[in-house]
Amino acid sequence: MSHYSRTSYTNNSIDSRTPLSVEVLEPTGATAGRDWEHRITDIDEIINDRRGVPTFVFAQSEILRGGAPDLRARLEAYYGMPTDIWSNTQWESNGFFGCAGDERVRHKTWFRFLVKTVIQTKNEKTGLVKTTVFGNPEYTYHWYKMGFFSTWSPKGRKSILCLDCPPEFIDHIRKSLSSTSGDTFPVDPYCFHPYIVGGVVSIFDASIWALRDLVRITELNRKRNEKMTDYEDHFDYLHELSRHVIHSAEILTVATEVMSKMVHRHGGLLSRAEGSPDEEREAIMQIDDNLDFYQGLLFGFKCRCESMQQRHQNEISLAQSRAVAADAAAMKAIAGLTIVFLPATFVSAIFSMSFFDNGEQWALSSKIWIYWVIAIPVTLFTVILLRRGPKGSIMRFFSF
Repeated sequence: MSHYSRTSYTNNSIDSRTPLSVEVLEPTGATAGRDWEHRITDIDEIINDRRGVPTFVFAQSEILRGGAPDLRARLEAYYGMPTDIWSNTQWESNGFFGCAGDERVRHKTWFRFLVKTVIQTKNEKTGLVKTTVFGNPEYTYHWYKMGFFSTWSPKGRKSILCLDCPPEFIDHIRKSLSSTSGDTFPVDPYCFHPYIVGGVVSIFDASIWALRDLVRITELNRKRNEKMTDYEDHFDYLHELSRHVIHSAEILTVATEVMSKMVHRHGGLLSRAEGSPDEEREAIMQIDDNLDFYQGLLFGFKCRCESMQQRHQNEISLAQSRAVAADAAAMKAIAGLTIVFLPATFVSAIFSMSFFDNGEQWALSSKIWIYWVIAIPVTLFTVILLRRGPKGSIMRFFSF
C-alpha cells in the first residue's frame, strides 16, 4: 500500500500534487482470476503502476469538482477523459456514454448513470416508520450520481475509475468478481462494463421497489382516506411523491439509451472479431450477451416505472374526484337550504313592495302592472339564456 504525502521533495523541488484516496479491487495474481484484493491507496500508485493488471478504482469527486487542476490533468491523461468532462453541461447531465480509440491499441470509455432512491423515515426510539395523518409513510430521498472512466490496451493499462458509487455498489462488484473466471479482461476493452452495469442495475432494482412500496401504501390506504374531508395535506403528499416517480421514469429512460449506445458500440467490436481465436471470440460474445441482458433488465425497470407512474396518477385523480364530490355535496346542502327559505323570502319581498297598502284596509296599487312587465321578460330571458346559451354564458352576462 502506498502512503502518499501531499508534499514530497524530488530533485530539491516541492511536489505539491493533490492526493486522492481511492479504494481498489485488483486480482491477487498476475492475471485476473477469482481472487481479488480490496485495499485503499492513492490514485498516483494506480497511475504509476506498469503491471497492466485490471483494476477497479473507486473514489469520491469532491476534490475533483472543487478544483485540483493538477489531479484532473493526471486523470485525464491516464484515462483519456474529455477535457470538458468537468463542465456543468456534462457533469450535471442525467446520463451519457462516450468512447474513443482503437481497441487494438487503446480504447477509452466514459459514461454516467443517475439513480434516485427513497428511504422511509423511521422513529429512532421505536424503529417504526413515521406516518402522516393519512397513514402514508414519511420518507427522505437521495441521488446517486455515478461517473465511470475506463482505459484498456491489450498489453498495457486496464483500469476503470468509478466516482461517487455507494458501498453496496462496491460490494456487488466484489461478489460478482468472486464468481467469474476473469477470462475477458485480456481480450476485450469492455471487460469492466458488465460488472459496472450489473451493480447499477442492482441499485436501480432497489430504488424502483422502494418507490413502488410508497405507491402501493397509498393504494392500500384508499379506503381509510375515503372518510377524510380535508384533502389538502394528502394532495401535497401525492404530488410530492409524483415528483420522485417522474424523476425515476426520466433517468431510467436515459439509462436504457446509455445501454443502447454501449451495446451498439460493443457490437461493432464483436463483428470485427470474426477472425480472432475461438477463445477470444467466445469471451467477447460473453460480454456482448451480458450487456444485452442488462439492457433488457433496464428496459423492464423502465416499463415498471411507467406503469407505477400511471397507477400513482390514478390515485391522484381518484383523490381529486373525491374532493370534488365532497365539495359538490356541500354545495347541494347549501342549495337545499336556499330552496327551503326561498318561498318565504319571495312572499316577504312581494308584500314589502309599494304596490300594496297594508294600512287600515288592504289595497292594490293601479301600477302593479309595472312589476309584471319587468319581471316576466327578465325571468324568461334568464331561463332561455341558461337552457340554450353556451356553457357559462350566464356567468359572462352577469360579469359585465
